[in-house]
Amino acid sequence: MNGTLGNPMSTPASSTGASGRTRHRTHHRPVLYSAEKFERHEGGMDPAAREEAAHASARILLMRGRGTDEQMTERLVNFTDDYGIEMLAELWSHASAHSLPGALWRMYWLRDVVHRSPRGVSRAFELGMAEDYRSHVVAGVPDPPSADEVVRTIDEILTGLYTGDMDIAMERCAAFAHVVALGIRTDYARSAGQDGAVPGSHEVKREAVERRARLPRQAQQMEQIAHDLEAVAAQLRAAEASQQANGGSESDSAQEKSQTNLEAF
Repeated sequence: MNGTLGNPMSTPASSTGASGRTRHRTHHRPVLYSAEKFERHEGGMDPAAREEAAHASARILLMRGRGTDEQMTERLVNFTDDYGIEMLAELWSHASAHSLPGALWRMYWLRDVVHRSPRGVSRAFELGMAEDYRSHVVAGVPDPPSADEVVRTIDEILTGLYTGDMDIAMERCAAFAHVVALGIRTDYARSAGQDGAVPGSHEVKREAVERRARLPRQAQQMEQIAHDLEAVAAQLRAAEASQQANGGSESDSAQEKSQTNLEAF
């Protein structure tokens, strides 16, 4: 499809957000790991210590960001623009998918995908929202879902981690990924048998075939992200329900509830 997602870890020189402001990445960008290598990457640290460090850093990041000023929240949302996705990969990509660091890794990874390929994501979202309107509403992307709107929405969702209920932010992110997955599958089905009809040189046709061959893997990856984030959101809600059963107040603010959930997670 036009504007296909392509390789989620490809590196543009810069990205433009919904505000129209171009953000140039200032850090050095060596050859990137693929998404699969991120999932398998292992360092020299003891696995148990590494897992503990992942959970500790995730809690610290969220506790540092919640209840602070807007400037700090914006800096945390835009963290990978300044420092790269690799830093978060080192911290969290190895963590359990159904854990706090695992959820944060998936949310920041998805944001990176959207910022790298906004037109491809908006195209996939437009196709997918026709298949599941409810998830489209939960994600909160305006109709029509332009490239600027998907960028703005994914940043808004990540901002919700620091300013609202974390489980709601994760549910919105899960719905976003689910709609994109549906759109990729729809595009794959529609393009069946059209490889020979692609105009252009042999190289152009080969690229189109390779791009189409990646679509099922991309859809599966997005759907798995949606499933994992829904699972962590459910854990957060269960922690909140347990806290209320043990004397917590339903009138507690989102900040107070999330703070308690982080300590118990």
